[in-house]
Amino acid sequence: MLNKFTLLGVIVFFILLTAYCIDIPFFWDGTFFSALSLHFYNNGFNGLIAPQSWDTGGFPLFSIYLTSIWKAFGKTISASHLAMLPILIAIAFEYYKLARHYLSKMYIPFAMLLLLLEPTFITQASLMGYDLFLILFFLISVNALLTRNLVIYSLSITLLCLCSVRGSFFATSIFLLHIFNERKSFNQELAAYLLPLVVMLTWIIYHHQKTGWYFFSPERENTHEAILSIRMMIRQLLFTGWKIVDFGRLILWIIIISVGFVIYKKGNLTKFKLLLSLIAFPLIVYAIFSVPFSNPIAHKYFVVIFLCLNIGICYILSQMENRAMRNTLFSICCISLLSGNFWLYPERFGNGWDSSLKIIPFFKLKNEMDEYIMKNKIPPHEIGTQFPLIADKLYTDLSDSSYHYTNVWSGPISNFNYFLQSNIINTDIPQQIDDVKEHWILLKHERNGLVYLNLYKNPKK
Repeated sequence: MLNKFTLLGVIVFFILLTAYCIDIPFFWDGTFFSALSLHFYNNGFNGLIAPQSWDTGGFPLFSIYLTSIWKAFGKTISASHLAMLPILIAIAFEYYKLARHYLSKMYIPFAMLLLLLEPTFITQASLMGYDLFLILFFLISVNALLTRNLVIYSLSITLLCLCSVRGSFFATSIFLLHIFNERKSFNQELAAYLLPLVVMLTWIIYHHQKTGWYFFSPERENTHEAILSIRMMIRQLLFTGWKIVDFGRLILWIIIISVGFVIYKKGNLTKFKLLLSLIAFPLIVYAIFSVPFSNPIAHKYFVVIFLCLNIGICYILSQMENRAMRNTLFSICCISLLSGNFWLYPERFGNGWDSSLKIIPFFKLKNEMDEYIMKNKIPPHEIGTQFPLIADKLYTDLSDSSYHYTNVWSGPISNFNYFLQSNIINTDIPQQIDDVKEHWILLKHERNGLVYLNLYKNPKK
C-alpha cells in the first residue's frame, strides 16, 4: 500500500510540475522539434520527410505526436506541456515497475525519490524535452524483456528506434543486454526483433528514396556528423566521462563502485550483475556510436543511464547491514543530486543549461529583455547574439509572427548596433566578450538566480 501511495505521490508531483511550467516555452534542442512540428502543422505530414535543414535521418515520432496534439487541442505552449503529462505519468509507472523488479518494497520509495531529484530528468520534464519519449520506450522495453512479454517488447523496441537515431543506439544496447543475460532463451526469442527490423529497414529505404542519403545528412556532414581525429575522439570520450559524473552524480558512481565491490566479494551477484549490465550496456553502446563524431556530448543523452543508476544505488544500499551508514549514504546521494541544479562552471564551459533547473529563471528574464527591446523600438535584426538566444518566437513561444535576433556568426560583431549577451551561451569567444564588456555601452542588465542577460550598444554606431 505504501508503494502505491508513493507512485501516486510521484504522479501528483508531475501534475503540479506541469502546472508550474505551463508557460515555459520550447528551449535549446526543443526549438528544433517545435520547428519541425510547426512545419507538419502548416503543411501536412507530406510523406513524413522533414526539410533538409531539419532532417537528421530519424523517424519524426515526437514531432508527429506534437503536431497531432496541436491539431486536436490548439497550437499553444500549454497544450504542448499537457501533451507531455501522460508521458511523464507513464515514465513514473515504468520506472516504478523496474524498481520493483530489483528492490524490496522497503526501498522502492527511495528509488522514486531519486527519480524526482535527478536534475537532468526533471529539467527535461519541465522543458517538454523529446528525450521523455526515448526514456519511456526504453523503460517499457526493459520491463517487457524482464517479464518476457515479447509482444510488448517488440512494439516498444520498434517505437524506441522510431524516436530518433539515438533511440536506435539504446535499442541496440537492450538487444545486447538480451543476449548477455538470456543466452539460453535468446534464440527462441529472436522473432521479437522481426517487427523493429522490418519497420526500420522500410523507413531507411523510404527515406533514402526521398532524400538520396541514408545516415549522414548533407547539411550536417561537415558539422555535427563530421568524423573526428583520434585526438578529438579522446576529447569526446573525456567529455562523456565528465557529463555522466556531473551535477552531483560523481558521489553516486563512487558509491555504486565501492560498495558494489564489497557486494561482489560477498558473492551476491545475480541481481547486481543484471543491474550493472543495465547501466553499462547503454553507456558503452552510446559511447561507441557518439565518440567518433563531432556532435557535442550533452547530459541529457544519458538520462536513461542516470535512472538505472538511481535504482542501482538503492539496490547497493539495500545490501548494507549498517542501517545508520545506509541512511547516511542515501542522504548524501539526495543532497548531491539536489545540488546538481546549482552547479555553475566558468562561462563557455558547457553548463548543461537544458539539463539542470538553474535555467528556470531565464525565461522570465528573456521576456523582460524582449519587452524592453520592443518598448524602446530597437529593431531585432540590429541585435547580434548566439544560440540559444537567436531562436525565433515562432518556435519557442509558438507565436503567430516571427521575432528573433541575429546570429553574430553571420558577420563581425562590430557590424551590429547592439549585442545581447548571457552566460547561457556556451559558444561565446572570450576575447570578443571581453572587448564588448570593456568598450560597449551597457543598456540593460537582468539577473535572476544563476542566470543573467546583458544588452550592449555599440559606441561606434
